[in-house]
Amino acid sequence: MMKKDKIINSLKMNGFTEYEAKIYISLLKSFPANGNMIANDSGVPGPKVYETLRKMEDKGYVFLVSDGDKKSSKRYSPLPYKDLLAFFEKGFNENKDILETSLEEIANSGDQEWTEIFRMEGYETSIEAIASAIDNSSSKIYLSCWSKEFTLLYPTLLAAHERGVKIVTMIFDEPKEEIYWPTFTHHKRLREILHIRHSNELNIVLDERKVIVFEIFDDLPSAVVSSHKAMIETTKKYIRHDIYVNRVIHDLGDQLVTIYGEKFERLIDDF
Repeated sequence: MMKKDKIINSLKMNGFTEYEAKIYISLLKSFPANGNMIANDSGVPGPKVYETLRKMEDKGYVFLVSDGDKKSSKRYSPLPYKDLLAFFEKGFNENKDILETSLEEIANSGDQEWTEIFRMEGYETSIEAIASAIDNSSSKIYLSCWSKEFTLLYPTLLAAHERGVKIVTMIFDEPKEEIYWPTFTHHKRLREILHIRHSNELNIVLDERKVIVFEIFDDLPSAVVSSHKAMIETTKKYIRHDIYVNRVIHDLGDQLVTIYGEKFERLIDDF
């Protein structure tokens, strides 16, 4: 209890209210969680939980997630504690060491083997979550996306590359950045159909442990996140096969045009 009180006091010294600190610690132990679960674990009065969560969401301390069922209650996940430390790095000073050790212990003490699919809503929230996942990656990243999102993620990808993370990218159109890892683009003959079938799509697999699939449907951006092995393997194979197909098209394009048509319509339009 004394250690928890120290963490709460340290967080309060850096801008958290007491309720925000208690809710953040509760989510760090077990997430995603709904308001009732948070109230029971944190000790924050039920009527104050959602009010505090809304303020924390505005500040970027928590993310609203969904399992896709509109009838289910809202659930929340915390900003990763390493991102929180970086966010407050200038202000933490002597409190930073206490928080880094203590928050790591709490994060590691909880059950993080939650493998169901959940959803984050909003373009900026989704991109920030993807960038945060890249920041926390340690071994390998598979990414397929359009150049717009690639540009937004490029600084975090470059930092990951520089710390030794192996990266493979498939970019649907032409990137503007200089890329230092294996990267591939879709053949120009396929881009017209790509804009129809794959507009606003992003897929990323991180460290063989997490997958994030980002889409914009009816102008409603959202990202599906999962640590389920089936989702990870399926997405990784999707990216790999996309690379294989486009390498073949780049190498044998003229021969394939003879067989399938100028825009491969006799292949693509079959289904």
